[in-house]
Amino acid sequence: MVSFSPEFRAPLHGVRVLSFGSFVAGNICALMLAELGAEVVKIESKDRPEALRAYDAPGQAEVYEPSGIRTTALFAGMTRSLRSVCINMTNEIGRDTFRSLVAKADVVLENLGPGTMTSWNCAFTDLRVINPALVMLSISGYGRTGPLAQYRAYASNINNFLGLTSAWAPDGIHFDFVAGTHGASGVVAALAAVDQGAPGVLIDMAQTEAGAAIMAPLYLDFLANGREWNAEPNEVPGSLCSGVFRCAGDDAWLAVELEDLDDWATMCALLDRSDLDLSTGKATVDLQKRMRAAIGAWCTLLTPFQAALKLQQRGLAAGPVQNSEDLWRDVQLRDRGAFIEVHHPDLGSLEYPEVPTPLGRIRGETARRGPRLGEHTDVVLREWMGYNATELTDLETQGAIWRPDGDVDAGD
Repeated sequence: MVSFSPEFRAPLHGVRVLSFGSFVAGNICALMLAELGAEVVKIESKDRPEALRAYDAPGQAEVYEPSGIRTTALFAGMTRSLRSVCINMTNEIGRDTFRSLVAKADVVLENLGPGTMTSWNCAFTDLRVINPALVMLSISGYGRTGPLAQYRAYASNINNFLGLTSAWAPDGIHFDFVAGTHGASGVVAALAAVDQGAPGVLIDMAQTEAGAAIMAPLYLDFLANGREWNAEPNEVPGSLCSGVFRCAGDDAWLAVELEDLDDWATMCALLDRSDLDLSTGKATVDLQKRMRAAIGAWCTLLTPFQAALKLQQRGLAAGPVQNSEDLWRDVQLRDRGAFIEVHHPDLGSLEYPEVPTPLGRIRGETARRGPRLGEHTDVVLREWMGYNATELTDLETQGAIWRPDGDVDAGD
């Protein structure tokens, strides 16, 4: 665990980000930048709030903010450490307000539908006139250029487009997280380039391309040898032997991988199976099947945690297949501070996964909770633009911004 002196400032301290990030990809990218120290302002509309405000587990009670806007644990988790400003982008004065903020910003990120930013006259070419050093990240399914640029896409479409559904059938939001992390990395690199004198940067990131970048093992055999990728379930390409094996208990499983000859010999000794010795140095298909059968028989006598402990004590890579409750209770994750507790005034105290690179905080410091809609409209426009109370009221009267009634805790 990294620790820092009290004077330490997070890597992106002082960086200002305006985010139209939505759903998973856009919000995860914004969250990562915020928890690396950037001030990230999430732009929403009162008439069309973030969609994740209405996404929650089936049967869960609906929760509403005092303004009547719905919120969920999912939304609060993915927008923690962000500020919320409510601007009406269908209103020309609202768009002017946004552009005035762009002049004070370092980054704009968006993953809106095709053509949305252009229809507002807020495309990169428009905003760069206002702020020549601007970094803009645009996340889309297929990219903002090319014959599919106008196509809409969600994660499940992207999985199918890349062939991952056929090979693996993963959860539908897999590539949203991939896009979010790739996007944050791209923004950091672009900021470094601008800091060294480069002009403003547009990052046109297609989720299909970000996904393909991590799928080389599934593509290489076909590209090099013309063979369709085909592996046994849970087989790890390149390992001598791998698999997921049923253990004692209800729906209890253990993942095991034997990477090299030493691992194979260690497993033979543990199982007391000299007949599986790999003296030739080559694991035939038949020998691999026999080894998997032997490991499977051994696993049925033990729970996943017992089996994993015995194998790990002998230097073999093995781990229980854990469900979400197992992960929540996991002592290793708890010890390393992998969860943080965040109190939300409408949702109560909630635990969320910590970002894996918490450089901006020391242990014990919690992230700022997910914002209520428009909660920071006043404070951001005052701090960034120097607007006074009369000017803010005028903007609200003209329908350019929206502010919730009642007290707002600008520092929360």
